[in-house]
Amino acid sequence: MDVRYLAATLLVIVPPIVTADPLTTALDPLATVERVNRNYNTVDNQCREPDTGAPRGHYYCSGVTLRMVDDGPFNPWDYSDYAQRTGATSFSWIRKDLSTNRLIRPAGFILRTPMDARALNLPVMETGFVCLYTFDGFTGPERKWYGCGRYNKPLPDNFQKHSGTTPANRNQHLAYGSCDSMGVDNADQWHRNYRYARTDMNRIQVTQCSWNVEQPSDWNAMIHAHENPRTVARNLLGREVPARDNFARKEALNEMLLRNASDSGDGSARLPYIDAVVWDVNSTYAATVRGAKQKAKPVKGLEPARNFQRKLYAQGYAVPVLRLDFTKPASQRFSYAPEDQVVTLGHPGEPEPSTPGKPAANYIKSAQWVLRLDPGTGRQEWTLSVVPTAAGKASQLSDQQAVYDELVKAHGNDPQWRDHESSTGSMREQLACLVANYPKKDVWNLEPFRPNVGASEAAKAGCNPYVAQSSSLIASSRWSQFRDQDSGELIWGLRVVPSEKGRAASQEALYDELLRLRGKDVEWQEGGEGSMRVQLACLQANYRNKATWNLEPHRPAVSAEQAKAQGCNPT
Repeated sequence: MDVRYLAATLLVIVPPIVTADPLTTALDPLATVERVNRNYNTVDNQCREPDTGAPRGHYYCSGVTLRMVDDGPFNPWDYSDYAQRTGATSFSWIRKDLSTNRLIRPAGFILRTPMDARALNLPVMETGFVCLYTFDGFTGPERKWYGCGRYNKPLPDNFQKHSGTTPANRNQHLAYGSCDSMGVDNADQWHRNYRYARTDMNRIQVTQCSWNVEQPSDWNAMIHAHENPRTVARNLLGREVPARDNFARKEALNEMLLRNASDSGDGSARLPYIDAVVWDVNSTYAATVRGAKQKAKPVKGLEPARNFQRKLYAQGYAVPVLRLDFTKPASQRFSYAPEDQVVTLGHPGEPEPSTPGKPAANYIKSAQWVLRLDPGTGRQEWTLSVVPTAAGKASQLSDQQAVYDELVKAHGNDPQWRDHESSTGSMREQLACLVANYPKKDVWNLEPFRPNVGASEAAKAGCNPYVAQSSSLIASSRWSQFRDQDSGELIWGLRVVPSEKGRAASQEALYDELLRLRGKDVEWQEGGEGSMRVQLACLQANYRNKATWNLEPHRPAVSAEQAKAQGCNPT
């Protein structure tokens, strides 16, 4: 492994991917914000299916149902790994008679009420919701029946015996609240069960029961309990005194569970029901949710909301970005701002705006994905190689957003972009950097993996910003290719330079660090499970002071004795 390493770049040309489907939803944005505000301010506790007269939960005809989500290399409507394990996804419901003033994220999307969908002659989501919690329910797979059962408890026999309505509604086969099974039918009974505040942060979260999402009386009880938590503690004399529970505050959110429409992460079945994208103008708060792999960071909601709008547009849905402002009067809770929009909004069947007598602009001549070895990251990375048309070059400064929007519409949902843009807005920043600093370039190479560092830092980096991963055990590591002497095939090898601390570290700690840095790289394709672990341990034990250690994933996994006998190059 000490020789034969050649600097090599692997280019894989991916054919252009088809652009987005024609728009299927494009409602008047002003009508949308008027409708959402009306729902927020309409206190209707008697929702019914208009054709059957069957009772439905309050969400069916009033209030606003929304899901606030992270932005990243995924679609906001898809299901997280944790949601897949639960079988359901969390939403919140707000209305003017609730005091909720902060949500779990600063950006997300709004679901259209079934009654609005009927009036607009659009798809109606008649089934799917299961239960709701007065406050955040610490939901997960520990709660059976799509996150609605008691925490770490089995479902009781005939658990849905109290879930029906008269006449039966279309969703009663799914609807269930654990409060039904516990004899908790109203707010007073809820208070008797959940009035004590404790020091552990998830007291209310874990212990509270869930309400049936289709029982109007359960909704009334939820609202009353939410607005009057009445949490108490016992003082030294044993008397109950008012006390604060961090999760049982009327300003906090509630939680509704919507059963996933598929067993995979694909949530696209919910796309026809999304009414708008939304962002909270006064909040950068982002809670760290269950199943998250890292702590959430504060973020302004506008750019995530714009990215959600672009992703929806790429799927054929033109919905507006709305502002949410809890400091405004209830009648102005939501608003529409043209400057927040990054796609064309209009009516179904209408072409995008263009100058009279002039054909609509076509800014992108071609765009192809290229997989290449990056000198900064030391691994293969995706590059979108974009060739603008003459109109695109002419508009690269004056109408840059339109140029970018066309690129997003064509390729924003490609897996190379969607799954690899690790820093929100990175592709947009790279385009701006190239136009500003290299205006004569006829090819724009945009790379989703690059961080968003700001215009000044991007320019200093030649529009190729890169933040190296830090490690106290491994000073550097990078992939390169060599040609195998026996087969003649090109094979990947990993050149590793350990730090002094790394050379002295335990074999387990050093391997875990290498796996963290490189284990997800596409080049890490082992010829036998554990091959890289064996080679690393062999090099550390027998060639500890060697400057560079070379590891090759294609090699088989053998015993430590065999690896040592073959100079850490097992065959």
